[in-house]
Amino acid sequence: MLDESMSFIEAYIQEHDALGQMYTSSNVSHESNWQAPPEYVVKFNFDSSFDSSSRSATTGVVGQNNLGFIMAACSIPHRNVADAFVPEAYACRQAVLFAKESGFSRVIVEGDSLSVIKKLNSDEAERSTIYPIVHDIKVLSRDFSSISYCFARRGANNVAHVLAQEYRSNPGPCYWVEEAPAAATVASELDRRRLAQSQTL
Repeated sequence: MLDESMSFIEAYIQEHDALGQMYTSSNVSHESNWQAPPEYVVKFNFDSSFDSSSRSATTGVVGQNNLGFIMAACSIPHRNVADAFVPEAYACRQAVLFAKESGFSRVIVEGDSLSVIKKLNSDEAERSTIYPIVHDIKVLSRDFSSISYCFARRGANNVAHVLAQEYRSNPGPCYWVEEAPAAATVASELDRRRLAQSQTL
């Protein structure tokens, strides 16, 4: 138990220390609201919800086009999860896999886990618990004509966050095409309104 706590603390410190370095990168969004991808590109946001008592997690993924409309969404449960950082990596992999299976070839994958995004944008070999998942994601990335990984603040990742939270008690995976559950749809509409307002300023 002590080893697990130490691993969690070390991972947290690494992510916190990396934050200052990553804010100078072009792969970081400084916006507090969701930003639309370029035309003909679909942005897949991902997030996770971790329950330490049951060691389970739920990942939420949503793909939106340049107008902010939902193209696809999913929620996937995970069991026997090691720590809070592993489900974020699972969520990112699910976003990439889901984008591929949905037939999108030009995508942006965005989440609020700095650690995951940093590892995906690095060529350095490392031995973290999420490295095998990161490696899988990089292999999947070869199937796209264009793909990039971006870090976003929590406020810019709200629809995926809502999906992960709302489906924590759901026993199995759920998928939606060109729609999403009510709470996520409301969150998406709020993003679209903020986007429209920012474009008129």
